[in-house]
Amino acid sequence: MDYETCLKRFDKALHEFFDSDVRDVHQAAEVFGDQLHAEASKFRNTNKVAATIFDDIVVAVRDKASSWNYQADIEQFHAQGRELARRFFKGSPWPETQKRLGVGCRLMFDHGAPDPDDRMAMLAEPFGYRAAPIVYYSSYEGYEYVVLGRFTFEHDFNMYLAYPFLFLHEYTAHVYATDYGNERFNDGWMLHAAFSFLKREWNRSPNQTGLNLDQVDVFRGHLYYNLNPIPRNACKFASFFDDWLSTRLPERFMQITYELGAFSPKQEENIYWLTQFINALEHEFTTNRDRLLRKIQASANVRELMATLSPI
Repeated sequence: MDYETCLKRFDKALHEFFDSDVRDVHQAAEVFGDQLHAEASKFRNTNKVAATIFDDIVVAVRDKASSWNYQADIEQFHAQGRELARRFFKGSPWPETQKRLGVGCRLMFDHGAPDPDDRMAMLAEPFGYRAAPIVYYSSYEGYEYVVLGRFTFEHDFNMYLAYPFLFLHEYTAHVYATDYGNERFNDGWMLHAAFSFLKREWNRSPNQTGLNLDQVDVFRGHLYYNLNPIPRNACKFASFFDDWLSTRLPERFMQITYELGAFSPKQEENIYWLTQFINALEHEFTTNRDRLLRKIQASANVRELMATLSPI
């Protein structure tokens, strides 16, 4: 049995458990354990190793049931993501960004599908889920700076695996970066930037990230393919652009990212200036890279660069 098949069987047991009528954590641990045992019984004779892993999970879940607290558990991932985001922006020279790094959001939870009128929850990079699993609100139910974790019965193993990355993204793209609703930047470009940063940090010192390889790779291995088309295409462009630019002008991609993350449009500029910039940059990148490189080298900032890009 390969890794993906094992995960599918685990998720099957998890979703069958979600349909159960349980009243407390102890009963939930027993019912979920029964579901996992039932699933493992289907392949115990042909794959004892995988079945043993399921058995170990059952023992661990039942042992932890008396002391486990959902909010405290997820709060650890929240703290990891926030700290990684601060490290992401540590090299930013922009005072606007540095001021924001002191913000620490309140972690709150909601359950079930969001209200159809809640555009933030329904449209913010759902990664293939009906509602964004983690979403930032500048104000929510009377509180400022809230990161909302939304639990639905669509949750699966990869969703839990992705929590540190999701918090990292929410802070880098929406809390510490300016956000004027430019999906191609905040939920496209910045997804690539966060993943690329996390991969570099893990390769440099795995212990300092506090994450294992699967937690680092869950974005590229799973979440990326379930993205909505707009952020997915922008993320793909940012990845290719970063790879190309970094072999010619090392550090320039992050310099541009820092500047875009601190960008505020002037009175005469459209609030979707960042989207226009990325569109123009991608057009030039796909039509004449040598010319684009010369323009980047000659430009002191993104506004200067934008003024030289070919109109679309």
